[in-house]
Amino acid sequence: MTQRLPAVKVQDVSPDNAPEVSVRATSTLLLYFEHRYGAERLAKVWREHGFSLGLDYMRQPTNYVSLRFLERAAMALRQESGDSRFMREAGLFTASPQALGFVFYMLRAFGSPKACYKQTIDFSPSYNRVGTFAVDLLEHKRLRLSYRSSIPEQNRNICELRMGQFASFPTIWGLAPAEVRETECQVLGGEACRYHLTWSDPPALWGHYLGLLLGMVSGLLATHVGWGDALFSVASLGVGGFALGGWLDRRRELKRKDELLAAQAQANMGSLRELQQRYDEVFGSNVALEDRVVARTRELSEANAKLESALVKQREQDRLKTEFFDNVSHELRTPLTLILLSLDALQKEPESLPTVVRQHLVTLDRSTQRLLRLIDNLLNLAQLEAGKVRLRYQPLELHAFLSSQLLPFRTVAEKQGLTLTLEGGPVSPVHVDAERIEGVFHNLVSNALKFTPAGGSILVRLREDDTDVHVEVVDTGQGMAPADLAVIFDRFAQADTSGTRRFGGSGIGLALVKETLELHSGHIEVSSTVGQGSSFRVRLPKGTQHLREDLRERRATDLPTRRERRSSGRFATVLAATVAGAQRPTEPQDHTRADAKAPRILVVEDDAEIRAFIADILAPSYRVLEATNGEEGVRRALEERPDLVVSDVMMPVLSGLNLLVQLRAHAQTVDLPVILLTARQEVSAKVEALGAGANDYLGKPFSPRELLARVETQLRLREAAVRAAENERLAAIGLLTSGFAHEVRNPLNGLMNALIPLKEVVQGKQTGGDPNLGPAMLEVMEECGQRIRHLAESLLSFVRTAEKPVSVRLDQALDSTLSVLGWRVPPGVVVERSYQCADPILGDPGTLNQVWLNLLDNALRAVGDTGRVQVETAQQGEEALVTIVDTGVGIRPEDLERLFQPFFSTRAAGEGTGLGLALSRRIVLQHGGRILITSQMGKGTRVEVRLPLRPAHAEPMAQTPTTGTSRGRWSRRIG
Repeated sequence: MTQRLPAVKVQDVSPDNAPEVSVRATSTLLLYFEHRYGAERLAKVWREHGFSLGLDYMRQPTNYVSLRFLERAAMALRQESGDSRFMREAGLFTASPQALGFVFYMLRAFGSPKACYKQTIDFSPSYNRVGTFAVDLLEHKRLRLSYRSSIPEQNRNICELRMGQFASFPTIWGLAPAEVRETECQVLGGEACRYHLTWSDPPALWGHYLGLLLGMVSGLLATHVGWGDALFSVASLGVGGFALGGWLDRRRELKRKDELLAAQAQANMGSLRELQQRYDEVFGSNVALEDRVVARTRELSEANAKLESALVKQREQDRLKTEFFDNVSHELRTPLTLILLSLDALQKEPESLPTVVRQHLVTLDRSTQRLLRLIDNLLNLAQLEAGKVRLRYQPLELHAFLSSQLLPFRTVAEKQGLTLTLEGGPVSPVHVDAERIEGVFHNLVSNALKFTPAGGSILVRLREDDTDVHVEVVDTGQGMAPADLAVIFDRFAQADTSGTRRFGGSGIGLALVKETLELHSGHIEVSSTVGQGSSFRVRLPKGTQHLREDLRERRATDLPTRRERRSSGRFATVLAATVAGAQRPTEPQDHTRADAKAPRILVVEDDAEIRAFIADILAPSYRVLEATNGEEGVRRALEERPDLVVSDVMMPVLSGLNLLVQLRAHAQTVDLPVILLTARQEVSAKVEALGAGANDYLGKPFSPRELLARVETQLRLREAAVRAAENERLAAIGLLTSGFAHEVRNPLNGLMNALIPLKEVVQGKQTGGDPNLGPAMLEVMEECGQRIRHLAESLLSFVRTAEKPVSVRLDQALDSTLSVLGWRVPPGVVVERSYQCADPILGDPGTLNQVWLNLLDNALRAVGDTGRVQVETAQQGEEALVTIVDTGVGIRPEDLERLFQPFFSTRAAGEGTGLGLALSRRIVLQHGGRILITSQMGKGTRVEVRLPLRPAHAEPMAQTPTTGTSRGRWSRRIG
């Protein structure tokens, strides 16, 4: 549909009786309104609207009216009727006997719809002088035409009237109205009004004429044979034939109408049945809906009661939390004050202290400042919630105040490669609490320094108007997303809450800024664009009208403050940063102070001080490698192959948990021990870390001795894994040896039994015996020897390894493994084989056979004395799928997640090392594949091993370890 354009107001320049549209074309409007609502109501409408042309004028067929007068009259009649389809119904009234009079019956007797349409269009210039019709197509029962008006119509009322008139013509013959489809409208912005019409023609009423003709012919024949006067015979028989033909036409037409009425009645009955069905459905739905509404109302009432109870409890908890923060914050400040005083005393004479001690003092000073800042924020927050905040109002000139406050920040900005500028001059003083306002701008400038990269700029702009002083802090940092702008002033909210967030923080600073400004009747707002920076705008009122006496501090004595300690926790004070020789390196370093044979440990930590601190703890006993984020940690772990990883959890680029996931996904590091460090002490955080595959979890703060003990424990466990893996290999060899001994016993017995008769034959001790005995014994010995050789070759093939990948047929490998385990299969166990993958894979046959041995041995142990084991292979795309399904006891859901962990076993104590599946998973990963185990208790277990048919690259295969293998070699193999 063409887009509707707004109506254009055209100034009326023509009089109401302008010769534009004949009243013949529009008289149907008045006739239909009068027919439907009565002549009195029509006269009333005409009077109320004050039309200049009277009703008598509108009833004279020779008169004309202007298009604008016709539009006003049509609008008035439509509004008065209250019917949205009034114009269309009025148009349909055009073909009624009331509107056409005698012409209606003439058209019904001698006309047709096609002729009516043609004549109406041909004579249109006589009744419409502002528009022209153009016929695009006129066929049997179909018409396409267009109408263009030289004067734009202001609404669609005349369009609707026109379509109703065209639709009305077939109704003259008792037919349904024509179907009128509008494809374009001039009022809606189209080039012209275009219409497509389709209709049904009336049945041919030829009975009159045929009866007349036959009657006249009969009259002529009667005259010819002498039965009567010629004129009388022809006339009487012609009239009789005409009447008889008309009767036949009427009978046929009535029959057709009866059929139509019967069809309509049948359709109405169908509609009635459908409506009844819909009514029943609606009634049932209403009943169900009422029941649901009652149940929902009851649930909502119960939920409201619970919410009210929860709200009361929450308010009580908030009160207790506020009291707790208040008490704890006060208690923590006392020991912190002692620590700060002690640090001040030690830093007064830095030259007398060793370099290592000075480094530790800088770390202590900086960390204590951060802790003090956090405690101050918590204390302020607790005071705000408890309503205990008191303000020390004093006049403060912000330009001088900000100039002094920005001095230490400029030093930090220069070290970070930033420019910090104060723009503006002195302004009128504002009455505020100077210490709390200092915290406001300290937070804003600290955040700007924190989030602006090197090379950026920070602008502090100061201005005033008649009522307020405005301070704007603008940076060119990373900016914030629109979703974050709505919550950054909420308590404990942060713009980045992911595990890889780059900047720390408690989420209290901006909340305190907003609430502090509101205490001073001020305001803060922010605008930001991602990648372009942020702008914080602060407004403080001038004068004293905003001062709140209920918040004024009444005590006259000022408490001492330590403003030199109020720097942000992220930036060191200028004094601490200039201690000679106390700077720690920020770039990662490797430490090789320990023995060259000492284990290597990778430390992944984004905070340079904590990373250096951990390295100092570990360096005397281990070789230490450093990485600054998770991505670099993964890269160094794959390149350097350390013996252990110590990693933080919250890091930029890649978090510690994501680092752990990537390490576990690589065959080289799948079993690398990882110890995670984090300040989160919740049980859920520990469970998440251990569930992701961490070997240990250490919360901050931690004791250096505890860290060393946990590192040593993990290394010892790694050494124990080497020995256990050797035991697992020996157990596999024992299983193979037992099978070989079991299988070789029968042919060996046969060989020995055949040897004695053969010896007697050779030595001639047997007399009178069978001469064929010797050759028969030789055949027995040959057959037994062949069986022993076949078993030996199968065993050698089973344990064969390759330094480079070779072609391995899965069906042959599985058959070899099943033959080795054949002596272990009880009589009541059925082993079914289905091999659908004929393509070989590239790999190490020896290590893969160890996988099949572990999986099939587990399946046979699970089914016990009776059951079924299915071994299948299939090809799915570029992968080979090996499936081993048993009908055994199954595995508990809580054990499924731990099956591949080293030393975990579902067997009874002493029946296994718990390394079989861990080694199998390692071997499958080395081949670029993956292994999945699903199970249901009491129904069995399904193991799927997927191996690539065409690996992207072929690497040398790890050899089966032997006794005496060093820990350095096994550090890349055993988990």
